[in-house]
Amino acid sequence: MAKYAETIGRRKFLSLSQGRQHELLASLAWEAGKNQAFSGFIRRYGELQSWSGLDRYYPSDWLSEEEALQEFFLFHNNFCKIPLIPDENDAVLSWQPRFNVTVLLDQVRSPFNAGSVLRIIDNFGFKGLVHNSPWLRMKHPQLCKAARGSEKWIPVEFRSDLTTWLKNRKIPVVGIENDPEAITITDWKPPSQCVLIVGNEAYGIASGLRQCCDHIVQIPMFGFKKSMNLHHALAIVAQHLVEKAVCSDIL
Repeated sequence: MAKYAETIGRRKFLSLSQGRQHELLASLAWEAGKNQAFSGFIRRYGELQSWSGLDRYYPSDWLSEEEALQEFFLFHNNFCKIPLIPDENDAVLSWQPRFNVTVLLDQVRSPFNAGSVLRIIDNFGFKGLVHNSPWLRMKHPQLCKAARGSEKWIPVEFRSDLTTWLKNRKIPVVGIENDPEAITITDWKPPSQCVLIVGNEAYGIASGLRQCCDHIVQIPMFGFKKSMNLHHALAIVAQHLVEKAVCSDIL
């Protein structure tokens, strides 16, 4: 299969299902790991990826070439309909965040919402997820469907006592909530690092956690509904934060 991945042409590669494309990339990485052929793998991997819109793995800076090839394999093996090595399917990949931003979920009950949040954390390169919901299962079908594989590498931590955990943080804590005392997102100057709190679907952020927030940020709404799904709100705030951070880097 690895030989096929090395020789397949663009038209034939694009005619394959995404699962089959991932399978070829996984086999390519596996073979390169056995032959210690990292540079050749990177060239071919880049070529195949340039032909398609597949999710692409970027190895963390601290990995050796051998370790990086193992991570490339694990990443694409996760998306294979029938994993090439089933025992490897539950392995956790290394994650190198772009921004020191941790998302905190307070009593979020919906697996779909939690999975959507994991995907947003991946999209924006945030540090990871902290939650206080003991019933939340990372292998729940709805969570996995919404996360689209990101549950395999985004660090997730359960904390039963979020108040104590937040009070020990040395970075700003920001709540996303409609509140009379909240700052409108357009007036908010996001810090370069922070904890972003997203609250319960019914009642929002619990009062005890609101008291831990340095800022509460709200999103203006102009229709009949005065609330939005929590992962939509997180995406809007995340985009604002990242835009400001990138502009600051440029300046």
